[in-house]
Amino acid sequence: MPFGLKLRRTRRYNVLSKNCFVTRIRLLDSNVIECTLSVESTGQECLEAVAQRLELRETHYFGLWFLSKSQQARWVELEKPLKKHLDKFANEPLLFFGVMFYVPNVSWLQQEATRYQYYLQVKKDVLEGRLRCTLEQVIRLAGLAVQADFGDYNQFDSQDFLREYVLFPMDLALEEAVLEELTQKVAQEHKAHSGILPAEAELMYINEVERLDGFGQEIFSVKDNHGNSVHLGIFFMGIFVRNRIGRQAVIYRWNDIGNITHNKSTILVELINKEETALFHTDDIENAKYISRLFATRHKFYKQNKICTEQSNSPPPIRRQPTWSRSSLPRQQPYILPPMHVQCGEHYSETHTSQDSIVHGNEEALYRNSHNSLDLNYLNGTVTNGSVCSAHSINSLSCSQTFVQASPVSSNLSIPGSDIMRADYIPSHRHSAIIVPSYRPTPDYETVMRQLKRGVLPTDSQSQSLRNLNIINTHAYNQPEDLVYSQPEMRERHPYTVPYGPQGG
Repeated sequence: MPFGLKLRRTRRYNVLSKNCFVTRIRLLDSNVIECTLSVESTGQECLEAVAQRLELRETHYFGLWFLSKSQQARWVELEKPLKKHLDKFANEPLLFFGVMFYVPNVSWLQQEATRYQYYLQVKKDVLEGRLRCTLEQVIRLAGLAVQADFGDYNQFDSQDFLREYVLFPMDLALEEAVLEELTQKVAQEHKAHSGILPAEAELMYINEVERLDGFGQEIFSVKDNHGNSVHLGIFFMGIFVRNRIGRQAVIYRWNDIGNITHNKSTILVELINKEETALFHTDDIENAKYISRLFATRHKFYKQNKICTEQSNSPPPIRRQPTWSRSSLPRQQPYILPPMHVQCGEHYSETHTSQDSIVHGNEEALYRNSHNSLDLNYLNGTVTNGSVCSAHSINSLSCSQTFVQASPVSSNLSIPGSDIMRADYIPSHRHSAIIVPSYRPTPDYETVMRQLKRGVLPTDSQSQSLRNLNIINTHAYNQPEDLVYSQPEMRERHPYTVPYGPQGG
């Protein structure tokens, strides 16, 4: 080597290992995935990476939690760097994905993937014994869970796999004989749900769990201002306090709460209406800091999304109701006239909907008026003509509208043909002008030329067919400014679209 230099083989410096780390996340279906993040990545970035794998868009209901060094479950602060947070508080770099913000009704969840993860979470809550339920409720929930997870009942396979499948809460201590009896009842419950789709069974399961005591609650052991040991809990309606016996003492709803802070090991809940502060004491400062931040995060979420903060805290129920009876309209009537009080240029929403239209609450009255316009006597002198009504004057043609031509057939059949051909006949009905004219034989060419030389043919602008009907003597043709057209004035129908709409999950 020149200059006597000796190059030693040393370890290569791996930049990637210094700037990135790998964390494991256990999902709600018990599968574990790995995620490679930078040391500066926040918990929110990790949550979004998990949601991308699950094809989940409504990430705001979910969060990540870990086991602390004291084996306590702690939620990740999503806005902070994840690696630094885990190094400081976690027992190991293992995260758990789960529902952080429960809702009072599953209708808040809009995406099917969201409802599935939500179902996995509430089923996990039941099986881990977080919710109190009777044996009848346990059997009913187990039957729905088997239907949702495995489909329809099979008499040859059901008994075998049910013995290996976790059906009951882990804190339910049962003897072997009792367990076998309950398993058979679950099989019968599963059989009763045959034909139900898995997604429907999941919704039924969630609806059952929503009625259980303890649903969506997270509880901490603290002491009140008098030194009594109490349970301080949080759920979607607010903060509650109850004694160790389990009797509920008081609930602070989200609208009644101002700020939630901590002072050393004391949690302070400021109440708006009572102008006072509820104090709760914990064992150490870190515990008080964690609980106060968690409560403040829940308070902000539920108030921003207006969940359980107003009188109407769920989307309006959807009801099916017929808009009219099928006998109220003639079968041959394909259109409905717009109300006569609608002026030119205004938007007219057609309410001619199907028999099974979906109606929301106060919009019901709008649909009931759709058939009434057929039986009105209008104030402008226009009278009804059977199932359709006569049109406005010719002056209304200046408005930009779209007309649908109807068949020019009069419903007045009481005019004899002999009266029509009389020279002195003047129609007494406005709609007599729409009677189909009678046809006459066409003369040959020689006859026409002979009549032309004699001056028999009319030289005015009126046609002979009008002379035959004596229409030129009618009021409409003597005063053309009030000319009445026979076709009903009909506007293009604009289908009415029912807004859906809550919220919405």
